[in-house]
Amino acid sequence: MKKKVLKRMFSVLLAGTMMATVLTGCGNDGGNTTSGDSQQSTPQESSAQPSGDDAGTESESQGETGQSDEWIADREIVLHAYVDDIYNALPDDQVNSPVFKEIKERTGIQLKVQFTPGESNKATLAAQLAAGTIPDAIVCYLNNSARPEFPLLYKAAKDGLFADISEYIPNSKVYSKYMEDGYLPNDTYKNIVFREDFDGAVYLLHLGVDEVDRSMIYNPDEEYIGGPYIQKSIVDALQIDPTSVRTSEDFYNLLVKIKEGGFKDDNGNDVIPLGPKYWGGSVDAMGFDFRGLIWGVSDDYNMDENGEIYHEAETDHVYDLINYVRKLLAEGLIHQEYFTMDETRADELYRSHSCAIIGDVHNYVDIIYESEDWIPLGPLNDLQGDNKTVTSGKGGRGCLAISADAENPEEIFRFFDWLSTYEGQLLTQYGIEGLSYNMVDGMPVLTDEALDHLNKGDEKWMWNNVGAAFGGSGVYLWEFITTNKNNIDNFGESRPGATGGSTFLRSVELATQYPREYKLVEGLGATSYLNSEDMEDVKAQLDLLDYNETLVQAIFAKDDAEVKSIIESFRAQLKAAGVDKFKEKLKEIYNEDPKAINFYR
Repeated sequence: MKKKVLKRMFSVLLAGTMMATVLTGCGNDGGNTTSGDSQQSTPQESSAQPSGDDAGTESESQGETGQSDEWIADREIVLHAYVDDIYNALPDDQVNSPVFKEIKERTGIQLKVQFTPGESNKATLAAQLAAGTIPDAIVCYLNNSARPEFPLLYKAAKDGLFADISEYIPNSKVYSKYMEDGYLPNDTYKNIVFREDFDGAVYLLHLGVDEVDRSMIYNPDEEYIGGPYIQKSIVDALQIDPTSVRTSEDFYNLLVKIKEGGFKDDNGNDVIPLGPKYWGGSVDAMGFDFRGLIWGVSDDYNMDENGEIYHEAETDHVYDLINYVRKLLAEGLIHQEYFTMDETRADELYRSHSCAIIGDVHNYVDIIYESEDWIPLGPLNDLQGDNKTVTSGKGGRGCLAISADAENPEEIFRFFDWLSTYEGQLLTQYGIEGLSYNMVDGMPVLTDEALDHLNKGDEKWMWNNVGAAFGGSGVYLWEFITTNKNNIDNFGESRPGATGGSTFLRSVELATQYPREYKLVEGLGATSYLNSEDMEDVKAQLDLLDYNETLVQAIFAKDDAEVKSIIESFRAQLKAAGVDKFKEKLKEIYNEDPKAINFYR
């Protein structure tokens, strides 16, 4: 398949070379723009440029009279973002924010970002794709092809809503790297960008792909230490080592000790040993708090010791999990709203220290880094008796698609390609030289003023007075829509201000004091393979089932008989939905390539 894509792109290059030969000597009216490189004067030049033969085929930009070679076109590009974090962190005035103005001056492009509030980003995306009302380009969440957004994007691409951008990729500054062997994650290459059933066309560009795979390298400066956190005062009072809590039995015994300890919250009430995740009640927290009891490690599926694939609900492991949680509830060791509490109440719960353990939070949440009240617990072992953090390797986090109805889609493509060059990333991450950063020994260093606002968490200043991403603390748009990320090599730090900032000092300290180890488990979640055409009927039925809801119903059942009835009913629903056909599909995929599905075997 890859050979077919490369062959088509080589043909495009050859055709372009022949056309250039025909046009030689025909003159230039100065009004047209062509693709070309921006000049780089940094040691990182190679990171943003095509290498080998690709580099030699790229033409220099003619630009418009008086414009730099970064010039693309004098136009507006309307981008619809189906990403809450982008909408919640935009300048009040997109036109006059310094970074937006600088982009306009250098490229000619005025970017206009739209967002439509709705029930969810996915629901809004589905409605607008169905109506065909997308503007020049769209971006949405998409860490891999298993995301629920992907079937919507896939159908829209097949229905002709998106422009085919395959001919622009070989001559691009950054996206040409997507053609290099081993650059893209396997899922990104095969299932998103260069899909075989697109027959050589490219409609979807995966965003946020790292230039260098550091997924197995532990760097405290940028690590998110997630999972349960415990009040340090309780750790000190019980004289325990929080890292020694490894098994479900260890965790249970700790909860009992906390309950027997008679600890009080800020209001004088008894402390509940275990609370929900910081962002509100959810089944998700069980993956951290009851990790050793979670058998279905790949979207609720796994393979047993005999090589047979099952949904977790089809095994007796589901009863081990349910009975464990029911025991915690019966003994008052877990908050009754562990699964249902809203985010506002959960925040209040932990700010008053009403639970000893936060079910799930991380070191970059203000309740953690603004005090020394909480420290990481565990991490607990998984079903293999291993407490390492699982990583599937290099990945992405978003998707870009250009409308088939957009005017001059090549200009839109070139603009997003430019944003991911060294110059584009320097501007969008650090802002304007002399305003928010200065170059020191070839690397950008935030000014004292910018660093002060960053440390204070002054988002409005970062949005309106600069307009840069600052590693996601400012205008998140730029953090989301760029790719080929390599901040350490390009800018000397994992994110702007990381080497001099104080806001997240404790976040880094916690990551240093409580390091994690990684284990690589390659492959996609099992349900990503429901997106194949021969699984459409099964997917339609399985999508109607809610295993998480079933678990919660069973956990709160009145007795063991009702628990069994709920699980047996769900098993029957799985059967009727065609789960056996799906499991056979998974087995075929696994037998062909054991790394295709992220089972722990």
